[in-house]
Amino acid sequence: MSSFEELCQKLENLDSESFTKTFNALSADVLNSLLAITDGDSAVSSYLNFILASVSADGVLTKEEFNLIKPIFDQSAGHDVTYDEAVKMFNEMGLDDPSAIQDVVDAMVDIIGLVSPEIKDDIVLLCLMVCAIDGKVSDEEKEWIAQLVEPLTIELEPMEYIDRALETAQVFTLATVCRDQPKMRLLGFKTILDGEIYFGVGTHKDVYKQLQHNPKCELLVADGDGFIRWDGKAVFNDDQRLAMALGAAHPEIASFYIDNGLKFAFFTIAEGTAEIVSGDGSKTQLF
Repeated sequence: MSSFEELCQKLENLDSESFTKTFNALSADVLNSLLAITDGDSAVSSYLNFILASVSADGVLTKEEFNLIKPIFDQSAGHDVTYDEAVKMFNEMGLDDPSAIQDVVDAMVDIIGLVSPEIKDDIVLLCLMVCAIDGKVSDEEKEWIAQLVEPLTIELEPMEYIDRALETAQVFTLATVCRDQPKMRLLGFKTILDGEIYFGVGTHKDVYKQLQHNPKCELLVADGDGFIRWDGKAVFNDDQRLAMALGAAHPEIASFYIDNGLKFAFFTIAEGTAEIVSGDGSKTQLF
């Protein structure tokens, strides 16, 4: 698990009192830093943009997010706003369409470029806390945070994108060929070695025998509202670092194989193509 994923989980599980205390302290630090590079009104406006844009990252205003920024809605409407009223205001402001706030994102990136690395980290953490307040940082919110962390990175490299989807899904489907019949099974182990994504199967299993006889295969992994399809040929690798990675990730499985005299084989998928298939049926070629 990446350090970013660990941070997301930590914030998702933070108790209410600790969350509020940390959020308020970060807000004060960020506001003071913004005041040092611009005037008061602009500093407050920039801070509010950070918060509202973070809420808008997935196009949904949750009740937890509403409770966090309720004073903003109250001040804007001039009265005590209910959650349903806030949702209506949120939609009318166009915040339910994340693509509509790209100008705000660009302005935020410009501001982040003016502050120290420490304050940049505070701003990103503040935005991430807004995304995590409802107990779950969605994939859309993670992509939004990525724009602030690495504003010059337009998109992830294909293997990084696939690895992130595998990390999120935890379980994925591999299809092989058995004579003239397709066969499918679920896998759960993956690791990266020298820039390649590797999977593992027991050499005593039919899936291994099928891949040895016919290496053509296809991987399917759920990715939000759609899925990733990756086909090609299985290429096996007996590098001992892969066995060490299995032992670190799944010590109980490694011990079971050793104790029973079984062997795990590791393979990557080569000479193929990969594509993202969205919920609406549209496709994006990765390679």
